[in-house]
Amino acid sequence: MQLGEVAAAMPTIQKLMDSKVKAVTAFRLAKFAKQVEPHMESYDKIRQELLEKYGTKDESENEDGQVRYSFENGQAEKFSTELTTLLDEKIDLKIKKFKVSDFKDAELTPRDMLSLEWALTDK
Repeated sequence: MQLGEVAAAMPTIQKLMDSKVKAVTAFRLAKFAKQVEPHMESYDKIRQELLEKYGTKDESENEDGQVRYSFENGQAEKFSTELTTLLDEKIDLKIKKFKVSDFKDAELTPRDMLSLEWALTDK
């Protein structure tokens, strides 16, 4: 599986961590989140380093308090190329796929389900 697949699924994984699911599903979700966490921490750290390498920090923060970066003279392309390469990196997660029915009470959107497609089975 690719790092980008996991990164794209993080909002859904976080939503599921706060959902009411059966105990066995909650246990498996917790184990899954523990496996994913170090990969995401590394990704966030490297992404931040790339932002600082290629971008210029804007003095103003956006409405949710996050720092903005601007890119000049082709730096955005360099940032994007390196970030894409990072997101294409293969990672090894040993997970037992979840059944779609495990999340029947979790109020997930079709977009949420699509982001988790690699971790789901309908059997």
